[in-house]
Amino acid sequence: MSNDKNSGGGPGGFGSGGQPKVQIKVQTPRGLWSMDDPKEATLRPEYAIAAKVQDVIDDVRNVFKFVENDSKYTLFLGRTELEPQRTLASYQIKTDTLLVLSVQGGNA
Repeated sequence: MSNDKNSGGGPGGFGSGGQPKVQIKVQTPRGLWSMDDPKEATLRPEYAIAAKVQDVIDDVRNVFKFVENDSKYTLFLGRTELEPQRTLASYQIKTDTLLVLSVQGGNA
């Protein structure tokens, strides 16, 4: 996982000024991922608004060690299923937005 898209508050790689960032929360079957939880997480859910939904899915899988590749991982905003190749901005995701990771198959 590269930290250029998930800088954890660092300068990022976006040139002068950089892109606006959002700090989100992701509820998973294994717990909440936020700027504070889980305590031992090496990544935090802070993203440039141009980040792809797939980036969030990949990172949350890494944080919670969802290694099953035969499972389907989907993020939801309320009842809306987020398309992996769209950006967070395209869904008007703002700081403190709660997303929900759905895991189908495997042993989540």
